[in-house]
Amino acid sequence: MMTRVWQRYGQLRIYVSAGDLDVAWCDPESGRFHLGHPGMQAEFWTAIRAECQRLLQDGRLHNAALPQAPAPLEQPQAPAPLEQWDDLARNVPGAAARAHARELRSEHPLLTTAADILGIRTAARSFAIGAKGERTVGRKLNRWAARQGWHVLHAVAVGQRGADIDHVVIGPFGVVTVNTKATRAAVWVGEHGMTVGGKKVDYLRKSRIEARRAHRLLAGMAGINVPVQPAIVFIGPQRFSTRRRGPADVAVLPTPRALRRWLRRQPRALDPDQVRVIYEAARQPASWTGRRARTAASDGEARTDR
Repeated sequence: MMTRVWQRYGQLRIYVSAGDLDVAWCDPESGRFHLGHPGMQAEFWTAIRAECQRLLQDGRLHNAALPQAPAPLEQPQAPAPLEQWDDLARNVPGAAARAHARELRSEHPLLTTAADILGIRTAARSFAIGAKGERTVGRKLNRWAARQGWHVLHAVAVGQRGADIDHVVIGPFGVVTVNTKATRAAVWVGEHGMTVGGKKVDYLRKSRIEARRAHRLLAGMAGINVPVQPAIVFIGPQRFSTRRRGPADVAVLPTPRALRRWLRRQPRALDPDQVRVIYEAARQPASWTGRRARTAASDGEARTDR
């Protein structure tokens, strides 16, 4: 086992690897850790404790808060059972919208089936269409991220009231919260407002709220400044027009391909270590619960309409 210590921006992390395999990381000051290969649990904790001992001797670490009161550093023993946490990187695109569509359909199965036959668009149908759009954009984002070295999370649940962010993209440009909208209507985007099918929509307001919340929550978890930009990407609009390039603070894009071009044009805002720290924080559901944030009411939290 090999260890590498990363210490910057007031944070300290110990990364453990075996050859080319990244095994795990641990924050010895807070006790937070992620073990990607449970079969290497014993070796991981042995390496962590040995590295903590060296850091204590060098004065780089003042207190090691390893989980569940592990054995003294001078006498390594088998670690306590690992705490488990869900990894948001496992989420599939459109998962939240699809689950909500099923929930709505199960509440009134006969009515929603009849509405489908008659061509009436119900809330369940809207969420199902939204889920399909998220899958389309999400799969493309996954491919682009693999080529560019970005990280992508999908269907990120935020807060306690059922809100979620369709996609979170993390890279050298910072963090981008992406809201996907599937429609066949005409879209008009102005500097301060937007219409879909001639009707005003509040997509800009909701995207700004998503970005502000992501900034506050991730900065609180990662311990560093996290630049966040909101983006809205449409799928299948009949027509797309903008006035004076649209709003200055929200990227509103007519196609997934336009989203890709926009992402690649963004200037560098983070170094690789900062990207790694933010991604590791963003993968943890606890980062998005809002415990460190203000009340949801003060932030205008609302379920996203499809």
